[in-house]
Amino acid sequence: MLVWEFYYRVKLWGKGEAQVMRGVSHLRFDADGKVNYHRDYWDAAEELYMKLPAIGTLMRGLRRMLAA
Repeated sequence: MLVWEFYYRVKLWGKGEAQVMRGVSHLRFDADGKVNYHRDYWDAAEELYMKLPAIGTLMRGLRRMLAA
């Protein structure tokens, strides 16, 4: 397993501030040491959708309703 952070900027929203997306990659290697399997895992709702202007507002509202 490989834990990673992906940093990015979007000029259209977030005032161009750096954003971070955290995830984990599952890797398997063959006998020659080459990667023969790669799968990424990350929470799209938390790491991306919640940060988008329109969708994020909806997602945060749903989260509040479900938490009550």
